[in-house]
Amino acid sequence: MIYTRKPIDILRQIPNVKSNKSILSVLIILSLSSLVYATTEEFIKKPRGVPKSKASLYERKGPNWTCLDGSGFIPYEAINDEYCDCADGSDEPGTSACPNSKFYCENVGHIPAYISSSRVNDGICDPECCDGSDEYDGKINCPNKCEEFGAEYRKRVKEMEILRAQGVNKKQEYIKYGQKLKIELQNSLDFVNTDLNAAKIKYADREAELKKLEQLEKTKSDSSHLPVKEYNERIKKYREKVKGLKDQVSLLQGNVDTLSRILQDLKNGHNQNENDITIIKSAITAYDEFSNDNNNRGLEDFNEQDEIDDELLIDDHEVPQVHDPEPLPFYQEIWETIANNVYQILGLEESENQDRINKPETSRELQAAINAKEQVEKDKKELENKLNDINTKLSKDYGKQDEFAKLDSECFEYDSGEYTYSICMFGAATQKSNKDYSSTHLGNFAKWSGAQSKDDPNYYTQQIYANGVRCWNGPERSVKLNLECGMDNEIISVVEPEKCEYHLKMKTPAVCSDNSFRDSIRHDEL
Repeated sequence: MIYTRKPIDILRQIPNVKSNKSILSVLIILSLSSLVYATTEEFIKKPRGVPKSKASLYERKGPNWTCLDGSGFIPYEAINDEYCDCADGSDEPGTSACPNSKFYCENVGHIPAYISSSRVNDGICDPECCDGSDEYDGKINCPNKCEEFGAEYRKRVKEMEILRAQGVNKKQEYIKYGQKLKIELQNSLDFVNTDLNAAKIKYADREAELKKLEQLEKTKSDSSHLPVKEYNERIKKYREKVKGLKDQVSLLQGNVDTLSRILQDLKNGHNQNENDITIIKSAITAYDEFSNDNNNRGLEDFNEQDEIDDELLIDDHEVPQVHDPEPLPFYQEIWETIANNVYQILGLEESENQDRINKPETSRELQAAINAKEQVEKDKKELENKLNDINTKLSKDYGKQDEFAKLDSECFEYDSGEYTYSICMFGAATQKSNKDYSSTHLGNFAKWSGAQSKDDPNYYTQQIYANGVRCWNGPERSVKLNLECGMDNEIISVVEPEKCEYHLKMKTPAVCSDNSFRDSIRHDEL
């Protein structure tokens, strides 16, 4: 320990001074004595490696000094004696004796810093201690570079402050956008809820109206089935008549064929030279009479068919159009006409026509009601989807001042050479191969994780994207997106410190604050 006398004690021992030279010598002595005394006093108050803010903890108040953790006490002279006495290492702030202690570098002209005590007097000039105070035992000479480092630091801060100010201004635009969006979403929520409630009421009305019309149509349909029984009885009756006509036509056609052959033979076989003209004329006359009688009978039968047609006719709008039959032999034409008319009128020809009788087509009024209900249901569904979208956006945490709303669903990419990484904010993270363009899902947005509490300004500086595709024999892929202040939104780096865990660093104005650059640079220096 250094013992000194106070300057006033030294002055008292000097003889009477009579010359200026003697006075000058005395002043020099006094100055040097004061310097030694001040240095000694400073050592007593603040041992090496202790910041001024903690100097009072090392102030001498007696022969002994108590360890800062209260675990024991030691002679005051044992501080920084290269021997670790205290469990917390507080007795050796300026040496490497205690492995758990820290050495304080004052770094006048730059930024103060702490280094591990193990780096004290290790023969290496540590850049964190730009003043060289960590290497004081003479093994190596570490020049004081704090002024140089400080000037460079202040230059960087000035440049960054310009960018920071621009980023803060842009962040203010983000905040205005987010707050405006929130108000618009809230207003839209009120309007959509009102419209949705009205749509639900309208849908209920349309549904009730449709049920009423469906019941009415069902009643009409049921009543339309009653005459079918009568139709069936009439069908049997007309089938019998048609069958009789067909038989009669066949019989008459046979007679005509027979008579035609007789007459043809007579015409072909008679001899003009013989005297048989009277017989021939008589036969021809009989044939003409027979032919006329059968022609009249055919007309009568056809008239009877017309009567049947008249009896079966229904309103034109209830039956399909009846087309004229193709030309047929006279009596066959009678049969085909009757049959076609009966079948087409009563719906016996095709099951499709039978369905038209049994199941009438949907009325225009009913179809209009169905269309109206479907349209209202479609409108209601669209409003429900819109309501879900609004609630989803309102539930998202867009930051303390809604500054991240501007970035919602915006996607940013980073090309690492082998892969292109993509982040869609509040959405999904992907990794795409630049060789075969295959894509791998790295995760979906899960939470903010910059700090434990939302009150911490660092809370909104990190996002977690989780539940990505599982690695082969490994965990599910995930992403940590670290955000730092920047004028533009851009991903600046991607690393994979752990298997299938990707760390992305991104610059964005959304995290810019008044001290962001200064703090980040200081962190880098430390």
